[in-house]
Order: sequence, then structure tokens, then C-alpha cells
Amino acid sequence: MAMNEYDEYLRTEWESFSGDSTRSGKTLAEISDLDVARVLDVGCGAGQELLPFVNDPCTLVGVDVAPTVGVVGRQVFAHMRNTPVIFVRAAAEALPFTADCFDVVICRLSLPYTHNAKALAEMARVTRPEGILLLKIHHLRFYLDKFWKGLRAGDYLSMIHASRVMVAGALYHCLGTQIRVQLISSETFLSEWLLRRELTKLGLTIRRETPDSNPLTPSFNIVKERCRYLI
Repeated sequence: MAMNEYDEYLRTEWESFSGDSTRSGKTLAEISDLDVARVLDVGCGAGQELLPFVNDPCTLVGVDVAPTVGVVGRQVFAHMRNTPVIFVRAAAEALPFTADCFDVVICRLSLPYTHNAKALAEMARVTRPEGILLLKIHHLRFYLDKFWKGLRAGDYLSMIHASRVMVAGALYHCLGTQIRVQLISSETFLSEWLLRRELTKLGLTIRRETPDSNPLTPSFNIVKERCRYLI
């Protein structure tokens, strides 16, 4: 994706979030029982998932692997608060923060493109005990849907991509280890049972599905237990 196309994509995502008055309310409802001072968005794009917190005295941090992380984000946040969102270039698998430092961690559809176990371990590490992880994943049904749409449209590249991800995800589920090789795909899907297994290792527990959950991209409210598991 060209740079100007990527910037346009980020602005579209921002406008989609900011233009829907219900989305911020739904996010805040998920953490209403939590005192929030520090929020992290993993795979932040323009940082739109941090919008629900802009009127609170919070430290807001967005991380993304994109080389231009924060360029669009700083522009769209410029007139919204005195203290801007802090944007950091980093991978989900190696978050440059101390342990237990965030009350809320958000990861919206970035996990499929990471080494899932490492990324989840890092998100668990930086979430404080009794803190909340708001996570959205790609289910197998997401790629089945993409495959059939590609078939109907004659988009063979889309069909190949979906097929490769489904193979990668099937191997992950069968072997218990994510195989990230170019021949297959570094992208993967997750099922709820595999997600629960990965989370249990880290002292994380799914509390419930969130209102934006759907069969293609399930969303979860996840809590970090006070007594973490040793791994």
C-alpha cells in the first residue's frame, strides 16, 4: 500500500470511529468498573480507539510497526486535547514498556498479523493486575468469507491469500505452535478455545464478548488476574 493510500486509510478509520457516537460509549462501558490512568492501543493506526479517553486525565499511548506511526494521529488529535497521544513505533511482540504499567490495553484486529503467543504475552506483561485487555480477532469464518467473496468476484489473489491464512491457522490449532513462514502465511486466525488456552498461560481470563463482537471478528473483554500464572 502506497504511503498516501495508507494515510487515507487511517483517516477513513478515524472518521468511521469518530462519526459513530455509540462506539466511545461502548468502550467506556467495558471498563466502567476500572480506575483508568494509562491506556495503550496496540496496532493503533491513527489512534482512533483512544478517542473514548480524550476527555479524561489519562496518559494515552499508541504503538504501531508502521514507519510513519503518529504522523496522521498527531494531526487528527491536535485540536482535541492539550496533551497529545504519545505515538511509538514498536512491534506487539516487543512492547517498550515496563511490566504492569497500563490499566487498559486495546488491540483491535492487529493480533492476526503478529506472532500471537509473543504478542499476547507482551500485552499481558504490560497490563496491570485486574487491568483490562480489549481484544478483537479474526475467526476462521473471516477468511472463509473472504475466499467466497474472491471466488464470486474472480479475485484469485484474494482467494490465495485467504487459503494460505486458513492453512496457517489450521496448523496453529493442530500443532499448538504458530508456523510463520513465507510459503504459508505469517497471518493467522484464532478460535475462542485456542485464544482461551493462550490466555490461561498468561493469567488472563475472558470475562465476556463485547457488543461489537460478530462471527467473523469476535471481540472480548479480558481481565488480568491478580495472581498471575507462572510460565
